Amino acid sequence: MIGVALAGSMGLIVAGPFGALAGVAAATVVARRPRRRVRNTPTRLVLMLLLVELRSGLSILAALQEVSRILPDDDDLRRLSRVATVSGLTHAISEAGPALRPVMAQLARAQRSGASLASTVRRMLEQDLARERANRLSRARSLPVRLMLPVTLLMLPGLVLLLYAPSLLRFLGDLTGAWQ
Repeated sequence: MIGVALAGSMGLIVAGPFGALAGVAAATVVARRPRRRVRNTPTRLVLMLLLVELRSGLSILAALQEVSRILPDDDDLRRLSRVATVSGLTHAISEAGPALRPVMAQLARAQRSGASLASTVRRMLEQDLARERANRLSRARSLPVRLMLPVTLLMLPGLVLLLYAPSLLRFLGDLTGAWQ
């Protein structure tokens, strides 16, 4: 919106009303142009889908392929699924992005050791939820400290004025003899 107004203003300065119309039209065309965004899917969603697929009886590679099929917008997950299918989970760790690298490392370690992949994914999911819960709890505990300044500066003066203004006005009225 600011870009459209800026383009219209520049067009008005340079070429008058027709320049303003041309600037606004050009800015709206540029603003509406579809942008290709690479979205990273939240790790928790990937873990939940992996857990569902693993509990349904799929292998880890088939589960990765199914999750990448379910989430087609995540380019990193799709590439990671292809690399894991062709080269294995160990090689996919180096190809993973920063969000999925720990997940892939844990899955590769569990696959090498023979541990249950579903319980590994469930444990990673529980750790992620516990970390999020601890983060929210710490933010909630710091809330009174962060609210102290706005309450002190904004609400307390209004409360004092609300409580003492009537008696102060009555005192000043009695002192000056007004309102008689």
